[in-house]
Amino acid sequence: MKPEPIVRHLDETEQTPCPFGNARRVITGGEGGISNVHVISVTQGNKHYHAAYDEVFYILSGKGSITLDEKSFPIRPGSVAVIPRGTIHSITSESNDPLEFIIFGTPPMFIEDERAKPLKP
Repeated sequence: MKPEPIVRHLDETEQTPCPFGNARRVITGGEGGISNVHVISVTQGNKHYHAAYDEVFYILSGKGSITLDEKSFPIRPGSVAVIPRGTIHSITSESNDPLEFIIFGTPPMFIEDERAKPLKP
């Protein structure tokens, strides 16, 4: 069965607090059957990995670095990071200004699902 198309609006999406900023889960929990779409605004993120959840980060604003399996890369608006499941990753702003980025997560599921839940290395 074909999933139903979805149109959502960021300004109508509730913010969820996280340790260093907030997340807005625009599309989540398997809606649409394609990908979760979360917009994140943080100054840093703790090291973690996902057991069975792949992510693509698209940086909207801010400058900083992303660490993927102990290797750091600079990021800025327009940067894209592909993070396969099992990759330990973290992100840090180079200033007190938050990084804002979109996460496209697959397969689509609730972030509380054990396969997607952030796990400490």
